[in-house]
Amino acid sequence: MAERSAMRIGFYTFSFLPIVGGAEILLHGLAESLTERGHEVTLWAPTVRGKDNRVAARYRLCRYARPSSKRFGTRQTLPRLLLETWGRRPHVLHCHGAYPAGFVGAAFKRLTGTPLVIRPHGSDILPGEWIDRDPRLAERMRRALLTADVVVAQGDSLAERLRGLGVPAGRLRIIHNGVRLPGAEPDPLPHEPSLLAMGSLAPKKGFDVLLQAFRLVRQRVPEARLTIAGDGPEGPRLVALASALGIADAVAFPGVVTGEAKPALFACARAFVSSSRREPFANANLEAMAAGRPIVATRVGGNVEMVEDEVSGFLVEPEDPDGMAKAILRLLEDRERTALMGRAARQRAEAFSWDEMVSRYEALYRELATARGRG
Repeated sequence: MAERSAMRIGFYTFSFLPIVGGAEILLHGLAESLTERGHEVTLWAPTVRGKDNRVAARYRLCRYARPSSKRFGTRQTLPRLLLETWGRRPHVLHCHGAYPAGFVGAAFKRLTGTPLVIRPHGSDILPGEWIDRDPRLAERMRRALLTADVVVAQGDSLAERLRGLGVPAGRLRIIHNGVRLPGAEPDPLPHEPSLLAMGSLAPKKGFDVLLQAFRLVRQRVPEARLTIAGDGPEGPRLVALASALGIADAVAFPGVVTGEAKPALFACARAFVSSSRREPFANANLEAMAAGRPIVATRVGGNVEMVEDEVSGFLVEPEDPDGMAKAILRLLEDRERTALMGRAARQRAEAFSWDEMVSRYEALYRELATARGRG
């Protein structure tokens, strides 16, 4: 295949917009960027019942009916995938998620010979998650990974887990998530002692620990404010917890924030907090750093790779509200140091360029497509 020729790139996922999360937004952006570079991109994604499934996209978006179960009938979408690509197979199929998407992709590869890339999200391969707890599904996930030509890890911690699952070093690539850097200089830090956290309202995000830490912060800085943006099953419990802790009047839950409203949230925050119990590689952290906001983050997963402790933020232990509160107070009570760390965070974000991420995926697809052409 010529170096600059356009490729047919297929994406297959079991979770996509209008579900809003880091993985879904990244996949949409990657498909858009590759289309802008002249490639023919098709994305297969499930229909989300009861939601508006329209997406403003330049790539081809094909919706399929989501299987009724992730345990049974997961490959019932395979015949349609085979039919829709008949006579015009993609040069590479990239599955987002080791299971169920990668499981379907592995069958597609066996039937068509199409090179297969799998990018686990993190929770689909981590110990203790729902797939890992089901031996049958865990074995399906592992077989899919071993079938792939290349498995992409978002960072070192996921790469280590993938090696433990048996993925050979020669098939493993690390491609970090990317962030688009704002064209202008970051907004100056606000005078108000305000904090921002963002993510799905799920137990793994540790927002309950953050609320406990924020209660301690308010004892020293009564005027402090906290915004937790996102949506999820833990929402009602977190609202109730804020009330029980006596901090409900200082905590805002605006729901999912997208578009121009997101930079506005970062602009109003003195610092960003990532309280996760598990975190493969959070896009929200990268966005906060790109906005010039220092981060207080738990010492887990991708947080350790992103945040330079005592330079662009502070790393604290998970499940430690007292340690988290102390780190937050160091930022709220020393505005000069916070500004310095915010500048360091912006510089650190430059190492995770969106364009560089897209180029690395593009080069990977071309490598596999070229190798197939020679086979």
